[in-house]
Amino acid sequence: MVRNVRRLWTAGLLVLLAVAVIAGAIWLLQSTAGGDTAPAESRPATGAEVPGIPPDAFEVTVESVHDGDTLRIRIATPNEIVTDTASTRVRLIGLDTPEISPELECWGAEATARLTELLPPGSTAWAAPDRDVRDRYDRHLLYLWTPDGLFVNAELIAAGDATVMIFAPNDEHEELLRMLEAEASAADRGLWGACA
Repeated sequence: MVRNVRRLWTAGLLVLLAVAVIAGAIWLLQSTAGGDTAPAESRPATGAEVPGIPPDAFEVTVESVHDGDTLRIRIATPNEIVTDTASTRVRLIGLDTPEISPELECWGAEATARLTELLPPGSTAWAAPDRDVRDRYDRHLLYLWTPDGLFVNAELIAAGDATVMIFAPNDEHEELLRMLEAEASAADRGLWGACA
């Protein structure tokens, strides 16, 4: 009886050791491949380099989100792009989301909710311009990043919450945005699967 218990205990120990070795190998493969635990559909698979916060970016505070591509910010210290501390309207560069007014378009509410999730009122963000800093409606044209370095403009396109819309000369990230859009469309993410 004691011999059988020892054999079972030894077999159990060997199974646990095998599981630990396999789990360690999986972890090692993921970490050396640069993988993370986020679902594959939420990560760009293009192989393109998604830029982090640029050195010339400036800090802003989100006041409100109007829709999926438009929001209001405020800055503490004026600079050459945003020249005062008043509430400032911002249009995200390189993308377009479905409208929420005067009529609600397909995926308009979802795109607005996603931008609000990424940049809730009161949150801090980092902003950088392209070449033209204002549009014909006098909105500031900006790229935005969350404090942890998530490129918001790219994230909205990668998730299928927005489509690419480029107005020259603001085309610094056009190639990346178009690759992310193609990937989102092929995977039927967001509006690509819901609004066909």
